[in-house]
Amino acid sequence: MTPEQQYADQLLLAHIRDRIRKTTWQSFTHFLDMRQYTLVRPLLTEGNYRFFGGYPDAERGILCIHAENAFPENQDFPISCLTFTFRQTNHLTHRDVLGCFMAQQIQRNLIGDILVSSGKIQCFVTGAAAVLGMQMTKIGNVGVHVTDTLPFDFDYHQEKKEISGTVSSPRLDAVLKIALHLSREACTELISRQLVTLNYQEVTQNSRYLKSGDIFSVRGYGKFQLKSISMPTKKNRLHIVIEKYL
Repeated sequence: MTPEQQYADQLLLAHIRDRIRKTTWQSFTHFLDMRQYTLVRPLLTEGNYRFFGGYPDAERGILCIHAENAFPENQDFPISCLTFTFRQTNHLTHRDVLGCFMAQQIQRNLIGDILVSSGKIQCFVTGAAAVLGMQMTKIGNVGVHVTDTLPFDFDYHQEKKEISGTVSSPRLDAVLKIALHLSREACTELISRQLVTLNYQEVTQNSRYLKSGDIFSVRGYGKFQLKSISMPTKKNRLHIVIEKYL
């Protein structure tokens, strides 16, 4: 982790502590990614916070810290769902949309998930990004029409590929060997180069043990989840099932 990232994390933690101390009703952050949310979650008290990004299982969301009697409903979050439509013969990507916002000096923490399909994009935004987004007539060279009155209606389903194998223990390097189809030495090298995250946190120890449900990512290889670990076989091996996000 770079010194800049460490400093940004310290500022975020201090900001969340301050909100926890001062909140008497509801307090909303900007959009956080899953790494940031995982970082701050130990500070939070069960029943006094909610993380929501506009639809179930969003990768980026706004954190609401609230009093016990002030649970926020979906509509309480300061999130707008912008729907961009365009000709199906044109092609736009997540990067095109994000780049259009960033070119207008919109900060990344004002933009949530961006979901793209043929002829339509739905994007979750807050603050200045919502105002700017409603003024967009083009994304790149593609003409678009935008509205904030349509509900989120993507039939969103994350495609995954199942990978399985056997390991002597659910150590990180052993699990990576199965997930990436690499040698154990190559996996250890990836970990030592700080290219691996476990549950959205950087990890540098190849001896870390994983449990079912853990999510890990490897830069250049993608994102994975350890779905299950079997009971030991007669040869004391464990059968594991991993899902790769496509």
